[in-house]
Amino acid sequence: MRAPLNHALTFLAMLLPWGMLLTYLAIFWSYSPQYQYGWLVMPLGFRLFWLRWNSLAEKPLSQGRGAGFATAFFALLIAPMWLIRQATTHWSVPGYGLTALVVGYTFSMLALMGGWKLTRQMAISVLFIFCAVKLPLAPEQWVIQSLSRFVAAAAVEVLYLVGIPAVNSGNLVILSNGIIGISEACSGINSLQSLLMVALFIGEERRMRIPHRVLMVALGVALSLSLNVVRILILSAVCLRKGLTDFEQWHDRAGWSILLVSLAVLMFVAKEIAGSAKTDGSGPPRNLRNIPTGLVAALTAWFFLIVAGSEAWYGAHDYKASQASHVEINWPKAKPSYVSAPIPDRVRDITLCSDGASGKWQESDDTEWTVSILEFGGSGKGISQWAPMHTPDICFPAAGMPLLKSHPSVKLRVPGGELLFRCWEFRNKNNSIFVFYNLNDASSRDATAPFVQDWLGWSRVLEGRRNLGQQTVEFALTGYSDYAGALQSVKRWVPAYVSLKK
Repeated sequence: MRAPLNHALTFLAMLLPWGMLLTYLAIFWSYSPQYQYGWLVMPLGFRLFWLRWNSLAEKPLSQGRGAGFATAFFALLIAPMWLIRQATTHWSVPGYGLTALVVGYTFSMLALMGGWKLTRQMAISVLFIFCAVKLPLAPEQWVIQSLSRFVAAAAVEVLYLVGIPAVNSGNLVILSNGIIGISEACSGINSLQSLLMVALFIGEERRMRIPHRVLMVALGVALSLSLNVVRILILSAVCLRKGLTDFEQWHDRAGWSILLVSLAVLMFVAKEIAGSAKTDGSGPPRNLRNIPTGLVAALTAWFFLIVAGSEAWYGAHDYKASQASHVEINWPKAKPSYVSAPIPDRVRDITLCSDGASGKWQESDDTEWTVSILEFGGSGKGISQWAPMHTPDICFPAAGMPLLKSHPSVKLRVPGGELLFRCWEFRNKNNSIFVFYNLNDASSRDATAPFVQDWLGWSRVLEGRRNLGQQTVEFALTGYSDYAGALQSVKRWVPAYVSLKK
């Protein structure tokens, strides 16, 4: 009876932190298009773990000096990192921290059972989870925008060579009868990360030598870039022949076809250079040491306590959500030029907002105003603070409107309080677009304070501020000759269109 109890508690003590980690990672896998491949990482990682585990029967055990201390150290640090993760779901630093702690904890548990030599032998299969962790915002946006521009520019060059007129503007491919934007053509970031994950998996599954693994990764990158250029060419041909009517279904078909072709090429190359997967099936390691029952029982209880305590702490402070100020737009529907423009579903998918609305009109001085408000809160995709991931200085250049200048932020008094607007000037053809952007964070007590992530988000943790939601308000003004004129009009008219309410 004692051995089965010990084994069950050991299994729970190993599994629970992974369950906590997956609840965090699943947020991005579910809502962010470029991380949907993450759902495959866990079963593939388990496959690698199983292969390694069943090839170690003859390996002698080694000493696990310090493994008990390391286990306790990682288990204790998971608690504050879990609290931080709850308050800053959008931020990748706690995500990497939590992943590293769970991996370190798993390493130390393996060392308790079979020594550090066993840990080294199982390391790659455990580290494989890092393939599915969200990249930090700055490098993620750099990769996405760089790939977007590269693929779009390469596609335009190929179209030109085959006699099809096309123009590249930012992340756009402009054809004679339509525009293929980044939301349709895709930069290849999804397929790039997916193929990198597959290349790493194949390399470990077939126990390739290091040079062969590097070759597989390089091949995955090359396939992603080249075949996504082909994908845009296919979509361009569809757009030219059939217009935008049948575009969506061809978009999905082209994406899946290219992914399948890429996987087939990777599998073929892997078989040629490394043969079949190594499945010797000699069985699990023999004579593993049992971790003391008291220790695994304490660890199991500790992880249950972390989850329960976190929910109790944040639950006790959730009432603050009802006290947060929120922005309301007073749409000038009485203006003859006013046109309502619903937020397209694809924009919702990219920005991960839960709701939104937009409209445009002309003011009395013949300038054109386009206003949008996006909601990040309440339910669904808005449960976390996603808004800082898509600001105008990222999105406008991607749409072919280069950034000319960043202007000083300005505080504007509106009914109900003050709001802080960041200001940019972009170029659209021969005209300037002045964009005034406000991020209203319900977790912040000051609506005029810029959104700044404090070190590890401890202020949010201590005050129990979790997922209270965000709003973004964006005024895009055209027809003004300079920033001073646009700012004067904003100061004059924004208070009539925007209000803060409890």
